[in-house]
Order: sequence, then C-alpha cells, then structure tokens
Amino acid sequence: MCNKCETIHSNLCPKHHIYHLENKEFDEIFTGFCKEKGHYIEIKYFCKTHNQLCCAACISKIKEKGDGQHKYCEVCTIENIKEEKKNKLKQNIKCLEDLSNTLEQSINELKKIFDKINENKEELKNNIQNIFTKIRNALNSREDELLLEVDNQFNNLFGNEEIIKESEKLPNKIKISLEKGKKIDKNWDNDELKSIIQDCINIENNVKIINIINENIKKCNYNNYEEIKFSPNDNGINNFLDEIKRFGNVYNNFKFKICPKNINKERLYTITGEKQNILTRTGSNSGWMGTICENELEKSKIYKWKIKILNSKSKYIMVGVNTINFDINSSDFTKSGWYINCNGSSLYSGPPFNYNNKTTNLGNVKDEIIIVMDMNKGSLKFIINNEDKGESYNNTPLDKPISPSIFLGSLNDSVEIIMLECINQ
Repeated sequence: MCNKCETIHSNLCPKHHIYHLENKEFDEIFTGFCKEKGHYIEIKYFCKTHNQLCCAACISKIKEKGDGQHKYCEVCTIENIKEEKKNKLKQNIKCLEDLSNTLEQSINELKKIFDKINENKEELKNNIQNIFTKIRNALNSREDELLLEVDNQFNNLFGNEEIIKESEKLPNKIKISLEKGKKIDKNWDNDELKSIIQDCINIENNVKIINIINENIKKCNYNNYEEIKFSPNDNGINNFLDEIKRFGNVYNNFKFKICPKNINKERLYTITGEKQNILTRTGSNSGWMGTICENELEKSKIYKWKIKILNSKSKYIMVGVNTINFDINSSDFTKSGWYINCNGSSLYSGPPFNYNNKTTNLGNVKDEIIIVMDMNKGSLKFIINNEDKGESYNNTPLDKPISPSIFLGSLNDSVEIIMLECINQ
C-alpha cells in the first residue's frame, strides 16, 4: 500500500497487522491465520509433536482435502504452552546473548581457518604445477635429444640428403670437365700458357670434388640398409604411461581415534604434533595400549606409511592394521588385527592366521619402519631398516573396513606417523 492507503487502512482496521516489506522476511510474517492450503482458519492450537501452531482443520479427525495433518499428534491450546515457551524464550535469549558476544570472534577464527585452508590448497596446486612443469621441460629436452640423435645416426650411416643433391650435379660436372680437358690437350700449343695452366688447375679441383662426392656415395651403406628402431617398445611405452598416471599423490594426514578417558583411565595416551600425528602413552605401564586411525583404507588401492619411534627403551611397539570398529579400550588386538612387534619382529594376528608371537627373521626395528598394505590382494609387508622384507601376511580378509593401527607396550612410549600415502592412485 501507499502511505495514504496505509493511513486509511489503519483507521478502519486498527486490529490488523501491517508490515513494511523491505524490513521483514516474508516467511516470518504472522497473520494469526493458518498457512495450510485451503484452511484460512484462525490459529488456536499448538502441536507439540511438530513444534507448530495449527488450526481446527489441522487437528480434525476427518482427514479430507488436506485436513487432519496433526490428528495423531500431541496437541494443546496456545494458553497451555505459554509458560513453556516463555521459559524456552529466556533460554534462547541467553543463548543469543552468548552467541552475540562470541560470534565476531568465531567468525574471525573461521575466516582464519579458511584462509589457512585456501593457502594450503594454493600451495599444493603451485607445487604440483612446478613439478609437472619440470617434468614437461625434461620430456621436451629428451625429445629434442632423441630427434637430434636420429639425425646423427642416419647421417653417420647413410649420409645426408646433400649427397643426393651433389650426386645429381656429378654427371654434368664430369662432362664439362672432360670436354674442357680434351680441348686444352688438343690445342695445348695454340693457347696462352697462363690461361692453359689455370684451366688445368680448375680441372684438377673439379676432379678432386668429383672423387670426394663419388667416395661419399660409396660410403653410403644403402645396399646393407637395416631399419633403425626406437626403444622402448609398446610395452615399455605403456608402462611409462602407467607410471605417469600413478605419479604423485594427494593425501590426508593420519587422524587418531581419541582414547575414551571415562572408560579406562589407566589406558590413556596423548595426541600431539603439528599434524596431530604423534602418539604417546601416558597411562599405566601394564598391558598393551593402542588406537586406530580414522582413515579407512579403500579397496583395490596400495597404501604406504612410515612409523618413527620417538621414545621407547624396549621397543615393544605393535604396528600394522586393524578393523575400524575395533574397541580401542581393549588390549586383545590380536583377534581383529595384523601386526608386527618392533622388538624381535614377532607377528601377531587374529583368525584365520593365528600368527600370535610367531618369530620371524625380519630383524629388530631401529628407529623407523615402513608398512605397505595392498588392498587388492590383502597383503601386508614391512620395510625394516630400509630393507624390503616381502609379504608377512597375504590374503588378509577385506570383508570389513580396516585402517592403520598402533599399540604401545610401555609407559612414555612415543611414535610418529609420517604420512599415509596411496601409491597406485
């Protein structure tokens, strides 16, 4: 309405509610009438089930033409809900006041987080672009080297196309020189001596050039020509292309599942480090204490990660994989996981292997151990002291989600997971 109409309307209908449209959200405008299609009835009830105001048609037991949507709900009059909503309003006011006080700080912190995320994203993109620029430059350089090598090989074995051009001139050059020589020989005493001598020199030079061209022609090994080939073959090219497809990985850092402090206070550990990737035992010195990473290993991929021992006298540390739903408060890890003990390289696993405390010849771990899990065939191997020891487990069941897992045997044992990398993306 215009201002004049608004004045008249207010005088004629003083109980009506008038809203300035530029200042109100349409969905928050309250008219006192039900918004359900076809109802147009004054609202007198409240549905506790749906936390919604409703009219008589909404709670009607005769469900027809959209009526009776709330006939099976817990319904009361608006007056009955007054005190409850008043108390809820006070709670919401308090909540909004708290939010108002901290909202600006939270927004600023959120912006900082997203700035850091975007900075990390751009850094990753720049690193990838720089690496592939180097690769492209190296490929272009290698291409130029090989093309030049082809030219050199053919020129050394068969000569170049200039020989053909020179040889095409050879018959005419011989003919001219021969005619000139016969003419001089016939008229030797009749011509001026200096001119004769110069013509003789020219013929001598032509004979030299003709002999050189003729020798070059003889050197060309056209009769014994064999095709020059380029290595690698098709399989080599395909393998190289496959390597390019697998080159580079974008991966997330490990994230440990937090120890349930309220269940067993003796089995505590702390998670620290810039990337939350350092696990340190802080509970008692009795029994094994372990956790599992939240990263689920995807099927048909190969994963590799490294464990660095930061502190441990005995190195009674288990590393390997376990099922995601493993109870990290339990010490009976051998029933659901596959591990190697860094002290003595004993294998531990559940059914169907039952390699509990099986001694191997892998050797003691010094400071680092690399674990490789092949999710194609369920094989698990350990690289100890930079030496690949081959598969320790094979045909590991993959019917349940599994993830990297660690168990620490002594108080103050501390390890760091360096990275989780998919090596066949």
